[in-house]
Amino acid sequence: MSNTATASPTRQQARGRIVYPLVATVATVIVWLIAHATLDDGLKAKAQGGDIQEIGLPVVIGVTLVVGFAALGVVTLLDRKSPNARTLWTVISSVIFLLSLLGPAGSGDGGGSKVALLCMHVVVAAVLIPGFARTARKD
Repeated sequence: MSNTATASPTRQQARGRIVYPLVATVATVIVWLIAHATLDDGLKAKAQGGDIQEIGLPVVIGVTLVVGFAALGVVTLLDRKSPNARTLWTVISSVIFLLSLLGPAGSGDGGGSKVALLCMHVVVAAVLIPGFARTARKD
C-alpha cells in the first residue's frame, strides 16, 4: 500500500488545484469592492513615470488570475522535479509574497489605497500558499 502523503499528487488532486487561483480571484474582487465602496477617490496607484492611475476591477481580476496560474505552474513543476516540493513551494512562494509587498507599499496613492493593495496581496498569498502546499508532494 502506498503512502499518499509522500507520493506525487493524484490526477484528481492536481486537477483540484485550479480552484485556488479562482478562489484567490474572488477574494481579491471582494477586497476591491470594499475598497471601491469606501475610498473617496477609488483605488489608485502610481504608475512608472509618476502618473496616478485608477486600478479597475478588470485589472484586479486579470493580475490575480495570471499570478494564480503562474503559481500553479510552479507548484506543478516542483512536484515533477523535486521530492520535497511542499517545502520548496512554501519557501519560494513566501519569499515572493514578501517581496511583492514592496509594490503596494511604494506605489499606492494614499493610505487607503496602500492598505487595500496590501490586503489584496495578503489575500492572494493566504489562499495560494497553503492551498498549493496542501497538494504538493511532501518531503
